[in-house]
Amino acid sequence: MFILMENTLVNSKNGNDIMKEEKAMEKYTDLEQAVHDPSLAIITESITTQRELDRVFARYNTLPKRQKRFSNYYSNEFLGHIVPEMYFIVKDKLRDENALFFDPQIPNEKYVVSEPDLYYKEDSFNSGDTNICFILGHSGSGKSMMARTLEGDDIDHIELDDLLLTRDHFTIDELKDYSDMFYSFFNGEGAKYYIGVDERDSIPKEDYEDKVFIDFVDFAMEYAKHHREKKYIIDGIWIYLYFDDPSVFEDYAVFIKGTSFLKSKIRVMKREMQRDKEALQDRKQMFGREARNYLLDEDKIDSYRKFFSNCPDTVFREEKDENRIVNELNSIDKCFVNDDANGIIEIMNRAKENAGLSGWSKQLIIHECKTALLELCI
Repeated sequence: MFILMENTLVNSKNGNDIMKEEKAMEKYTDLEQAVHDPSLAIITESITTQRELDRVFARYNTLPKRQKRFSNYYSNEFLGHIVPEMYFIVKDKLRDENALFFDPQIPNEKYVVSEPDLYYKEDSFNSGDTNICFILGHSGSGKSMMARTLEGDDIDHIELDDLLLTRDHFTIDELKDYSDMFYSFFNGEGAKYYIGVDERDSIPKEDYEDKVFIDFVDFAMEYAKHHREKKYIIDGIWIYLYFDDPSVFEDYAVFIKGTSFLKSKIRVMKREMQRDKEALQDRKQMFGREARNYLLDEDKIDSYRKFFSNCPDTVFREEKDENRIVNELNSIDKCFVNDDANGIIEIMNRAKENAGLSGWSKQLIIHECKTALLELCI
């Protein structure tokens, strides 16, 4: 078996060796062979209905992690895109019934073109004059990674997703370790929101789902005023979904990730491969996130970008790492398919030592490398 260390993968024996034949998979030289492998799920241009597209993509989402990597490798090898990318490309094609041609390299611009990241009152937050920062962007755009590059001993980082079914994920003592602000909310005016799966069905949507985010953000703003000794980062899609007026946040620092919807969605799918499926399904069933309209999200984010774009305290930075990240993630899958643990380690070490990569980009690549190495050992 393999033992994963910080910079080394050690090959060791424990009883019977893991048979290479058990892990081996036939290598394909053309797309047709890969498409007909029942252990893979690959989306091609030949799909002509939304129903068929959803069926193939649903099968992809139920594959073991290992088979997802193989599917993405062959999809990228023969089509130039991994499976989640092909899903949105073909979906976009099917929506336009009058399309005369389809170039898989050029999907709808609104899906794929990223904008620069926006930083409003960054200097004020860094200096402590403003002690609360809200981070917005599509799910999977890198909000949490951005927050982690700012974290320090005097910063609390709160993800709004953790307001959901909190009792199932945190004891009261764990809430205090997580954040004094979080602990104070659930022990005060937010006590009624400290619930789990068992209680959710007994509370009307308008008394829980539609209020918890608004009440917490209002509480956070007031709490930060009285606790100037610390700084607070709050990130989540719920900010723009539940606050239509961006001016509510003009007295605070606001950072907006510009990562496009398509790239964000792909990152979400990679991330959700690692999450507990049962907990994930609970949240999906409750909040119906997948049913929300992308264009509605995009319009809401755009309203925030427009509001803060012309402010004198706003600066923009391009996410220069984006193409490099995509290439590295695809390289990880290629190494995985070729059973090349050393290649994955090389990618991980290269990311660690690359001074040109942003902090969150490094974390994303390193996390994916470690995950791939662990999967390779199974």
